[in-house]
Amino acid sequence: MSVDIADHAGEPVASVAALALRPMGALPEVDSGQDHLFRLTWETLADEPVTDSGPVAVVGADPLGLAAVLGVTAYPDLTALADAGIPQRVFVSTADESGQVPGAVRSATARVLRLIQEWLADERFEQAQLVVVTRNAVSTGRGGGAPDLASAAVWGLVRSARSENPGRLALLDLDSAPTSPGVLTAAPTDVEPDLVSRGTRYQAPRLARATSSGRLVPPPGVQDWRLDLSERGTVDNLVLVPNERAFEPLTEHQVRIAVRAAGMNFRDSLIALDIYPGTGGIGGEAAGVVLEVGSAVTDLAPGDRVMGMFPYAFATVAMADRRMLAKMPDSWTFEQAAASPIVFATAYQALVDLGDLQAGESVLIHAAAGGVGMAAVQLARHLGADVYGTASPRKWAALRAAGLDEDHIASSRTLDFEAEFAETTGGDGFDLVVNSLTGEYVDASMRLLPRGGRFVELGRVDVRDPDEIAGWYPGVEYWTFDLSEIGPPATAVVLREVLALIEQGALEPLPVTTWDIRDAADAFRHMTQGLHTGKIVLTVPRALDPDGTVLITGGTGTLGSAVARQLVTRHGARNLLLTSRTGSAPELAEELTALGADVRVAACDAADRAALSELLDSVDAKHPLTAVVHAAGVLDDGVISSLNPERLDVVMRPKVDAAWNLHELTEGQDLASFTLFSAAAGVFGGPGQGNYAAANTFLDALAQRRRTQGLPATSLAWGLWADASAMTGHLGDDGVARISRSGVAALPMDEGLGLFDRALDMDDALLVPIRLDTRQLRDMPADAVPPLLRGLVTSTARRTVHTDARGAETFQQSLTGLSPDELDATLLSFVCRNVATVLGHSSTDAIQAERAFSEVGFDSLTAVEFRNRLNATTGLRLPATLVFDYPTPAALAAELKRQLAPAAADPAAAALGSLDRMRSTLAGLRVDAETGLAITARLQDLLASWQESTVTPADEDVSTRLETASTDEVLDFITNELGIS
Repeated sequence: MSVDIADHAGEPVASVAALALRPMGALPEVDSGQDHLFRLTWETLADEPVTDSGPVAVVGADPLGLAAVLGVTAYPDLTALADAGIPQRVFVSTADESGQVPGAVRSATARVLRLIQEWLADERFEQAQLVVVTRNAVSTGRGGGAPDLASAAVWGLVRSARSENPGRLALLDLDSAPTSPGVLTAAPTDVEPDLVSRGTRYQAPRLARATSSGRLVPPPGVQDWRLDLSERGTVDNLVLVPNERAFEPLTEHQVRIAVRAAGMNFRDSLIALDIYPGTGGIGGEAAGVVLEVGSAVTDLAPGDRVMGMFPYAFATVAMADRRMLAKMPDSWTFEQAAASPIVFATAYQALVDLGDLQAGESVLIHAAAGGVGMAAVQLARHLGADVYGTASPRKWAALRAAGLDEDHIASSRTLDFEAEFAETTGGDGFDLVVNSLTGEYVDASMRLLPRGGRFVELGRVDVRDPDEIAGWYPGVEYWTFDLSEIGPPATAVVLREVLALIEQGALEPLPVTTWDIRDAADAFRHMTQGLHTGKIVLTVPRALDPDGTVLITGGTGTLGSAVARQLVTRHGARNLLLTSRTGSAPELAEELTALGADVRVAACDAADRAALSELLDSVDAKHPLTAVVHAAGVLDDGVISSLNPERLDVVMRPKVDAAWNLHELTEGQDLASFTLFSAAAGVFGGPGQGNYAAANTFLDALAQRRRTQGLPATSLAWGLWADASAMTGHLGDDGVARISRSGVAALPMDEGLGLFDRALDMDDALLVPIRLDTRQLRDMPADAVPPLLRGLVTSTARRTVHTDARGAETFQQSLTGLSPDELDATLLSFVCRNVATVLGHSSTDAIQAERAFSEVGFDSLTAVEFRNRLNATTGLRLPATLVFDYPTPAALAAELKRQLAPAAADPAAAALGSLDRMRSTLAGLRVDAETGLAITARLQDLLASWQESTVTPADEDVSTRLETASTDEVLDFITNELGIS
């Protein structure tokens, strides 16, 4: 067999001379669910020339000051805006809500709900886009800071409303109040409806497959291991190796610790890159639980929570000198504690022991948004000093949050700080400089000590000679030190002083960015890029403690009970606390007991803080809480126009209130995992689920917020489950079919539980387990792929005319020239085909022109999908109430005729359209002479009939000429007068 392949023009592309076949070997076993776990990433958009986006306006209270930046009027409401004239884009801003979190979430979402309902209901705004501007509603990556939970819920609400009303709404999140109009006007919300502005760039969300590629693998068969370098020089040489030190005999002053989290320091990066001027391994501070103590240690016991400085801390188990340890503050997490010893001890040494900083003195702290810098700012302010700080501009928000005003902040990326601070201090400069910069930045800092003073060098790269400094800068005392060199006795004193300040509330834990230790290479790269504020912490993975208790809210429901079985059979859980409304599930309890678990089913509404607190207090101290799975929830679906604050509350109570209570009441407990069952509606924007989407984006943001506090958390935004539950049983076949048409398939229970297992082992705050039909995406034109899903296809979208717009133009052209009867039939067929599609019918046989939509199975969500399909094809802006305003296919087709072809009722327009089609047909016709004569005769007859009915005196000469004309003369007339050749 041979094959020749040609392109559409007939040009050869390839030639296959022969095909050989061979037996196929066995295929490797593949996890059927491996491709159905996704993570939300943020793609930085390419810079494009900024064009005039046209006039804009601002509406509402404008807490972010958009109108002032744009130089426009802020209209108090939509009525005032409409009276003044409606521009192409209208901005409305929301800001951080004060008060208790659940109340703030309700207030923000209710206010935005009212506005978008008014916007969508008013036909005057149909051609404009409303851009909802938030601040810190989303976190775009590690180190991005804690998201504002109320604004995050607004994102879910708006996404859902937009899915019902494509093109009408967009979202733009800022990390601070805007300072230039371009941040707003240049935002490409026409093609990226969800946008984040960070620095000078825009980012857009993209769904990506959640893989574990690049993750370090512990050595096989080894329970205790540590992080090390196979060779210095690159972070790619990080490896996990057997921890031979883990269970060496203790000396009398040593303590063995099960490490929960370990702090990273710049020293670790320098060692990895082989540029640290000294010896020693990576990992120097951590926090964990005491396993064993030496014979001389009397003030610690197994089970105590400790933090401190000790070598080889990047490990599952480590040993420490008792003098280098301190008990953890009760309210701190292991991650917060692991981030604290070195930075606070270094800050104390620099400011107090060496710098001798006194109240009323001034101090310049370089890199003030880093770990040591943030600790030093806190301590210096506590000592009563006038504190100045430098940092990269993108980190200035952290300095403002620490209490520094604009005059006390400058950039660490340029030398401008010298002139700026010299002016601010009136030329006096500072009493103390705490430095970590190099080169000419050191000299610029020295010149800011014109009256003499102290200069404490924290770095190890550009160390100067104290005698030379004294000669160049009279009166300046130059100090440098390495905390690891001061010895255990002095370190013990410093730790005691720092701990006392912590207990007094004078010092607070730093913000942390965490990585699983198995992803250490990513953490090291992040540190070398200087992208974080506060500290980076590596966490040690923990399996669920079989002796601990797992709490599952909604634990007797379809999903909750399935998760309970999975935790017992796959994760070794032996103590389960299941909550439900009734507190009774004897069959489930009996089943789980037979599997080896001790089960308690309790009636508890987690949204009731007092009841939940009482339940948690009842957990047996011998089996402390070790994990939480929040699976409770309810639905109250309805299109955006039907929602109100009461319907928001129905859904938010079991999601927002309950999750917030669980978060606050378990903050001080040693949890291995904290899992929130969210929904893909919040990520994608589910039609008819605005309240549910808002509640679930709150959960997603709460998980990210917990991560910034060093607390475990993962939010799982589940897609559709195949097994009907109390929340999804109402969908029926039509509802499932509607969701399937969006490219989402139902997730079988066993596959979903497999994804749950994978998620517990990953290090993401948000994961999306969902069965997506990516084949549908690959078949779409590039610019028709939803922005969120563009990362799952190889083609990239261009900023160009939307596919829907081109399709609408083609559709409208296809109606040109149709007779009234043809137009009626075409539009009715078009309506009936779309009715059949949204109802899941394979043909239009069951669709009757005069039968009401309400009688054939339409509900509010079906109506929204139907309306969106018609809008996409026709280019119209049909209202969401379409099927109620025009209750039958025939009535709707008549309305489409009125809007799309108002000239169709004009017989003359129809006749001209027919002639246009005739001209196109004849122009491309090639016939023999006999057929040509027949056509000519018909044309002559047609022309004669027309002229007999319409002839005027002025036309008589032409009529007479045609009556006596030859065939050639008639054809000449057609060519010259009708333009047919």
